[in-house]
Amino acid sequence: MIKLINGLISAKFIVSAASAILLICTFQGVFAQNQSANIKKADSLYMAKDWAGAKTLYTQNLKDTSTNGNAWNRLGFSLYNTGDMDAAMRAYKKSITAARNPLLKASVYSRMARINGLKNNKDEAITNIDSAINSGYNVFTELDSLRDFNALRNEPRFKELRAKAYGLAYPCMGNAQARQFDFWVGEWNVYITGTKTFAGQSSIQIVSGGCAILENWTSGGSFYTGKSLNFVDPASGKWRQNWIGAGDNQDFVNGQYTDKAMRFTFEKQGPQGKKLMGRFVFYNEGPNQVRQFNETSADEGKTWVTAYDLTYIRKT
Repeated sequence: MIKLINGLISAKFIVSAASAILLICTFQGVFAQNQSANIKKADSLYMAKDWAGAKTLYTQNLKDTSTNGNAWNRLGFSLYNTGDMDAAMRAYKKSITAARNPLLKASVYSRMARINGLKNNKDEAITNIDSAINSGYNVFTELDSLRDFNALRNEPRFKELRAKAYGLAYPCMGNAQARQFDFWVGEWNVYITGTKTFAGQSSIQIVSGGCAILENWTSGGSFYTGKSLNFVDPASGKWRQNWIGAGDNQDFVNGQYTDKAMRFTFEKQGPQGKKLMGRFVFYNEGPNQVRQFNETSADEGKTWVTAYDLTYIRKT
């Protein structure tokens, strides 16, 4: 009988303990759900630039043990925008500790740099910027325009880091091969070579962050227009031009810049569908003149016929 009573007591205790654990887990789950919902509300206020409202909700729902690096970063920026720089820096440090994503780290380090810049802590600010760039930060326009960096802009190291950020944003601008065709960039009047006969005009632009050259052609005395996109083809490692005109198109390939000239090759259909091979050359004749020469061969290169020969004169 005693054993039976003890067993019943033990069973009752186990049931009670299990119920308590279940109650605690349920409470924790509800708390976590509410906290998550509040963080989402804070995120909404943050995106709406309601810095004071976002700061209040983040502060209420982020505990010291929180590993939500993004929320800590947003709390820091909300504090920064409401003027509490010291608290903002503490939040940023929490974010860095929790951050796993390099892009989040880039954001946080750049924002830490802003506070140190405002406080004239130049060495700390430059160290922050360096860490941001090493994590992928490339928003050089912030370095150019934000008042936070006014005290740093004449610092040699700051200028070096700004150039590095620019290079991350526009890697083609620092690529020597991608800059080979820049001699053609500009506004041009175009003439038949060796004459004063006006052939048209062209506007040649650097586009796509320096990774391509865009041609905008208009023939003189007609409505014929066309465009070409010129770029280094990653498949071949050589320049390529895709021309699309009003009623025609052509692909020029294997472009190489040698002896002050960009030289392409191509194939096209000639009369009666016969295949023609072609050579297309842009001669760099100085800062204000480019010669464009196109010729084809119908006999595998034994003889050549000039298709057109044009000279570009830079507009003044």
